[in-house]
Amino acid sequence: MNIPLLPILVASIATFLSISLLRPFAISINLVDQPNNRKLHDGSVPLIGGIAMFLGIVASVLTSAIDLNQFNYFLLTSLIIVIVGVMDDHRDISVSLRILLQVLVSIIIISLGGVLIESFGNLLGNGDIILNEWAYFITIIAIITGMNAVNMTDGVHGLAGGNSLITFLAIIFLSKDSPYQISILISFLFCAVLPIFLIHNLCLGLPTSKRIFMGDAGSLFIGLAIVWSLIDLSQGEDRAFAPVIVLWLFALPLIEMVLAIFRRLTSGQSPFKADLGHTHHILALLKIRKIHILLLELLASLVMVVIGVLGELYGVADRVMFFGFLLVFGVYIFSYRMTLKHILSNVK
Repeated sequence: MNIPLLPILVASIATFLSISLLRPFAISINLVDQPNNRKLHDGSVPLIGGIAMFLGIVASVLTSAIDLNQFNYFLLTSLIIVIVGVMDDHRDISVSLRILLQVLVSIIIISLGGVLIESFGNLLGNGDIILNEWAYFITIIAIITGMNAVNMTDGVHGLAGGNSLITFLAIIFLSKDSPYQISILISFLFCAVLPIFLIHNLCLGLPTSKRIFMGDAGSLFIGLAIVWSLIDLSQGEDRAFAPVIVLWLFALPLIEMVLAIFRRLTSGQSPFKADLGHTHHILALLKIRKIHILLLELLASLVMVVIGVLGELYGVADRVMFFGFLLVFGVYIFSYRMTLKHILSNVK
């Protein structure tokens, strides 16, 4: 595999410069995140991480020897979703409008980008599950799910970015022997811009006054790139990995989202209504420090990704990987419920 060094370098530098230039502008227009009962950070934090990463990747594509025609639909859908995210960050937009625009983006990705889930693989051991006329609908649901799943993990400094970096690194590793595809370069570029964001988000070597957040613009943008790459590289004859491996490479955000939707629906709330029931909130109630919460969740994510990578490398049967994932999901839910029960019993 040829590592695109120049695009990586340009993307990193452009992201760093964009953060420096966007910070005062974001503050001047109040594009900042204010602390509240769910957001316990100190002071107003600029929501510019997503915009900066987008600009970094655009700059890399435009200045490198890359065929722009291969990137046009990815850049178009990314631009739309970043604008949606910025609108939501600056002045909350309605859930219906947000979902409508995400559906529009999904249709463009499928119809023009050619990214489509055609098969789930041999999940049950009796042959590949081919979606046929359901392919379009299932792919739209998958794209919307992927974008919002990253958003739901964005609750602790470095968590969404760290999770996503692990996923992109796994994609690159599993694709090392695959024919060149746009999705591989997308993964490389995100591995270039995410560390720059994480330095500013975690304030590594920087004062906390310089902290930035990715905002909805960033989480939706990253989610779009992840789901684009995972679908593209798990389908067709030249696929880099089996469709079931996608579950493992994206395990933590996916589990967190399913848990959140189920929790909200069973309590009579909208599945899109934010709450304090995410795993990082529960761990915080146990008086665990934020940095330790981050490390615990990233470790859990890394373990599940490594299981997926090893399953692909050693050719473990799809059905074994699928039921193994369901088992891990069940253990995760059981642990979550027992921890919550323990916390509630101590409160009483």
